[in-house]
Amino acid sequence: MAFTTNLAHSLDALEGQVGSDAYKGDALENVLDRFLLAIEAAADTDMRTSILLLDNERRCLLHGAAPSLPRAYCDAIHGIEIGPSVGSCGTAAYVGHSIFVTDIASDPLWADFRDIALEHGLRSCWSTPIRSADDKVIGTFAIYHSTARAPTEEEILAIKGISGHVARALASFR
Repeated sequence: MAFTTNLAHSLDALEGQVGSDAYKGDALENVLDRFLLAIEAAADTDMRTSILLLDNERRCLLHGAAPSLPRAYCDAIHGIEIGPSVGSCGTAAYVGHSIFVTDIASDPLWADFRDIALEHGLRSCWSTPIRSADDKVIGTFAIYHSTARAPTEEEILAIKGISGHVARALASFR
């Protein structure tokens, strides 16, 4: 539980700064990058993270932040329309619950995005919806690994906490 505890402390501190950052005019992507970098630093595995945000029509996911993912990958998925078989993030936003893909190379949800993910060394992707205070899906938080693997119970608990922190940070910018 050290990962979850250390992460919670880091995210609490960052969340305490968000209102001030928004007031000072800091860009949302910069604030979200700080959250994601803190998450990656607290992890005991090699992970890359991202946040995608639903557009105003609530149909497409747009780049929010992904400080450790290749720009070419982020560009390739920017603007994807959500649906029942749209990778981990597009599916999680569509169905409204977490999607844990343990092997991108063989999972049918990744049929249309498999090549670009594998090209960039991404083998597993766990995505969970980010919800607003009124319980609407407003985006997704994702963790990618370079190996095929499932999340541990501790990681699943951490993901739930992370999503709440990110939702509150986003509320400061709306």
